[in-house]
Amino acid sequence: MSKKGSKKKGGDDGEREEEEKVMVLEHKCRALQTRFVEEQERGDKAKAAENEIRARVMEMENDLKKEKDKLFCIVSDMTRQYKQMQEELLKQITDLRSTDVEKEEIIKNKEQYIQDMVKDYEYRLKKKDDEISELKRKIEEMSAEFARMLKDTLDKMQERIQLAQWDNDTDPQIMKKIKDIAGMQTHQQN
Repeated sequence: MSKKGSKKKGGDDGEREEEEKVMVLEHKCRALQTRFVEEQERGDKAKAAENEIRARVMEMENDLKKEKDKLFCIVSDMTRQYKQMQEELLKQITDLRSTDVEKEEIIKNKEQYIQDMVKDYEYRLKKKDDEISELKRKIEEMSAEFARMLKDTLDKMQERIQLAQWDNDTDPQIMKKIKDIAGMQTHQQN
């Protein structure tokens, strides 16, 4: 017993030391387990946060992809509208240029027609002026001829009047004879 007792005594300290060591080790083990649990919780939280961040990143990537697709659709639609408007404007420009050319041709034809009309009018006016000049010349010739005829007639009449007066003044007997002859003829006719 003494051995046992001595073992116990010496072993108590050793046992105590061992128990203390075990307790310290258990305490360290619990502390490590607690720390492990805390670290695992932190790891789980970090993993959850990472998963959440990954989910948000994926969601953002999906949103970005949707926005890119939406932007592409908008850009495509705007490009299509732009090209359509550009084609319409080019068509309008072409139509307007064609219309402009047609109108210029019409204006040119009208101007030529007006020039021809002016030339024709000037020609007719000149022709009428020539006719008027010719008629004036003829009127003047006829007036001069008529004046000459009147003058000749007037001269002949004056000559006859002078002759008749000379006869009346110079030979009253001849006049008497003429009257007698005229009287006889009226008598004979009755």
